[in-house]
Amino acid sequence: MTRTTNLVNVIVVATRTAPAPRDGLQWIDFLAVGIYLLVTMGIVIWSSRRQTTTNEFFLGGRRMPWMAVGLSVLATLMSSISYMGVPGEMIKNGVAMFAQYLALPFSMSVVLFVWVPFFMRLKFTSAYEYLERRFDAQTRIIGSMLFLLLRLGWMSMVTYVGSLALTQMVGTLIPAGMIDPIANWLDPTAATPIMLRASFLYWIIVAVGLSATVYGSVGGFRAAIWNDVLQSLMLFGGTVVTLGYVVWTTGTGPMEWWRIAAENSSSHTKPILFSFDPTVRMTVFTAAMLNFFWTICTHGSDQVVLQRYFSTASLKLARRSYIVAAVTDVTIGVLLALCGLALLSFYLQHPTYLPEGTFVTESGQTVVKHGDKVLPHFFAHQLPAGIGGVILAVLLCDAMQTLVSGVNSISAVFAGDLYGRLRPHRKPLLSDVGFARFLSVVVGLIVTALAISVAYMAQHSGRNIIDLMAPAFNMFLGPLASLFLIGMFLKCDGRVVKIAVACSVVISFFWSYWQILFGTSYQPTITLTTAVPYLASFIIAAVISRFVRSPADNPGLEYTWAVVMRRPIPTNAD
Repeated sequence: MTRTTNLVNVIVVATRTAPAPRDGLQWIDFLAVGIYLLVTMGIVIWSSRRQTTTNEFFLGGRRMPWMAVGLSVLATLMSSISYMGVPGEMIKNGVAMFAQYLALPFSMSVVLFVWVPFFMRLKFTSAYEYLERRFDAQTRIIGSMLFLLLRLGWMSMVTYVGSLALTQMVGTLIPAGMIDPIANWLDPTAATPIMLRASFLYWIIVAVGLSATVYGSVGGFRAAIWNDVLQSLMLFGGTVVTLGYVVWTTGTGPMEWWRIAAENSSSHTKPILFSFDPTVRMTVFTAAMLNFFWTICTHGSDQVVLQRYFSTASLKLARRSYIVAAVTDVTIGVLLALCGLALLSFYLQHPTYLPEGTFVTESGQTVVKHGDKVLPHFFAHQLPAGIGGVILAVLLCDAMQTLVSGVNSISAVFAGDLYGRLRPHRKPLLSDVGFARFLSVVVGLIVTALAISVAYMAQHSGRNIIDLMAPAFNMFLGPLASLFLIGMFLKCDGRVVKIAVACSVVISFFWSYWQILFGTSYQPTITLTTAVPYLASFIIAAVISRFVRSPADNPGLEYTWAVVMRRPIPTNAD
């Protein structure tokens, strides 16, 4: 009752009282999960029938519908990280993160008129083939390795987040005396009974990872696209159901949610516009910078994204697919932000509906200690039986589909960029498609193992999902994207770009791990993790190229942006 008393002075009781929370998931919820899994498996089996070449396995024959590709880009880039991270960020830290969409017109212009027409003229299966044509084989390998590190960390994080959702939606204890073998292996000294939430987290990671491995090795790229389409539609549905429930049960709306959040903590609704202090976690300006550089870097270097544009039949259709992805991203981003605001208001009005210890007091303000856990708790304990199961299925399948997309893209990069160079005269033991499937299995198993480690570390870090993104995988994005930026717009050779990207990796590493490495309270703002190394690499290359001149007859200069844009756009017949 103490928590309720502390909140009386900062909230207004709603005109309606929402039903008391239920005891977690019911049998009908798990039935919904099973049905959804069967549907996605049916899509995988249907997709596998048309795969006879690596072009089909990795690009769907370059005949994928633009609308489907756009929704797939949305589902792939958003994933369960954003689906749980955005509401969690809103609940814990306020609306500053939402300012990222102010940069959308600028990032859309770069993608539509600079990146997409450039890459569609090259018609590669692997985006990193460009780095060899522009510089040399070593630069291609560097780019491929940075991509592998980026996506392995990303997929491990996605697997952790999806599994975290399930563990929050299932709250039963293991019978006394039972010890989880995985947790015991990770920490042999922990010989005490543990909660199912901690145990089930590792088991569900294994289940999700293995399922995604099977999906990716059988269904290939076409299955990833169509399951992404289903996922994107279900993600929309989850946000609409959440908002509808809060509106219906409390009789409140967005204006009331905003007022309640403002009365509880003014920082939630009044973010800092700009600050020269790099230790300020987030401002409106840096949030916009984060979105701008993240968008142009992913769409200008990431095989997961570029592979989807390569799968369309023309530049016109590729542009349409990006517009679909951008519009739906803003729409669902707004809905997710509203979900965070709605749930903050809902639980400020019903504080006893959350587990004990969720609310804490800081500087006289009531805050949610673990914002990432509120949304899955709401799904399991507030929504009617059956609906929570459907949304749980969406989160789990989203994690699996994100893994499928990543595994397929990593396999394409490894097969095209690395393996052939390590063993150029190998005797094929498998067909091209068979080898691609074998790679998918290997990558899936590696990701599953890494995800267990990520989950264990994340549980002891004290950071939320948004904070974990930089050290887990985003630290590789800026250096990777700078390779393409330098290649397009500077007349330098491989010597210069290697030095620049090496400096970029060092800068990105220290920027992401400064607090951990030096044990200080100072931590550079996470929102500039991508922008700083990306721009630094380009500037370093520009300076060095003044002294290290590229030969005039360098064939790589035929792949600068200005030269490539003079080429005709190839068709599928070319």
